Amino acid sequence: MTTTHLDGATFGVEFECYLPDGASQQACAAAVSQRLGAPCIVETYNHQLRGHWKIVTDGSLGDYSRGIEIVSPVLNGEAGLSAVYAVAEALSDFGCTVSKKCGFHVHVGARNAPLTFFKSLVKFYGAFEKVIDAMMPVSRRANSNLYCRSMTSANANTVDRATSLDGVIAAYHGSANVNEARYYKLNLNAHRRHGTVEFRQHSATLSGTKSRNWVVLCLKMVDAAKRNPVAATTTARAVNKARPNSKMFLAGEMMMRPEGATRGQVCAAVGWPSVSMPAVAEACGLQFTTQRIGREVYYFAVVASAAPQTDVSIAGFANLIGATESERQYIEQRTNDLRGPVAWAA
Repeated sequence: MTTTHLDGATFGVEFECYLPDGASQQACAAAVSQRLGAPCIVETYNHQLRGHWKIVTDGSLGDYSRGIEIVSPVLNGEAGLSAVYAVAEALSDFGCTVSKKCGFHVHVGARNAPLTFFKSLVKFYGAFEKVIDAMMPVSRRANSNLYCRSMTSANANTVDRATSLDGVIAAYHGSANVNEARYYKLNLNAHRRHGTVEFRQHSATLSGTKSRNWVVLCLKMVDAAKRNPVAATTTARAVNKARPNSKMFLAGEMMMRPEGATRGQVCAAVGWPSVSMPAVAEACGLQFTTQRIGREVYYFAVVASAAPQTDVSIAGFANLIGATESERQYIEQRTNDLRGPVAWAA
């Protein structure tokens, strides 16, 4: 996969993985350094941007002795993609492993991007999430992973009305809370700290080919959003088919709010002692998605459905991001490889 017109874009990556039994972080760093021909340094846990690759402990992986995160400096162009490929292969050859607790995160530079860019990117991801999901294992599709939640709850009208980045974030999260709002497939909170947008959905991988190709697709999604493909992500409001002014209708309307609704909120509003939210959705003719925020589960009607003229197929996605033939083939192959009951895959 090539980058041609994307060579000026900056990006960075984070590999999450486990060291082999008995191996040290220093030995792993040495193996990466040798493959790169550039320093990789072991550091204490930090979020500081460095001019070199670094290895830090990652407690979120459930193993402080073996769980690590390998973080890149700012990269760009073919040299940067080659470095990503080399590090992935070095980690694999060293004997590192991954599990479904791990992820592969990509940051793309967006420091001076206008508000319209963030709006377009959120709507783009919501419209094409099913296409992107199909390239991922089941454990990272829809709302199956707490740390990379679905973007389909974003109400396009609310996104368009937003007057700040916080407003755009609130359109899919319900608030701009930094700690919670970063755990989405698309993390816009990264812009506050790093001046980037972070793509969190990809499963952990130590494949040079897969990691390089996903970086390219992230770069191209950002490029498409910068070209502001608003027409391609026009949304239509879902239709509540319950009897108007009935309790069921009101419950459905609450699910259609940008902030969604919990079971408790619906029961309090309509006076029911209990309720099945999937049953409400069915009675109202709504599709829905869920998000756990703290201890509460919020139910959202899927209102980010594509307009009739929008092609949300693989071909439509590939055309919109300007994918080359080899990139299109990779998307199709990745989708075919992950068909069926695959729990997770590197």
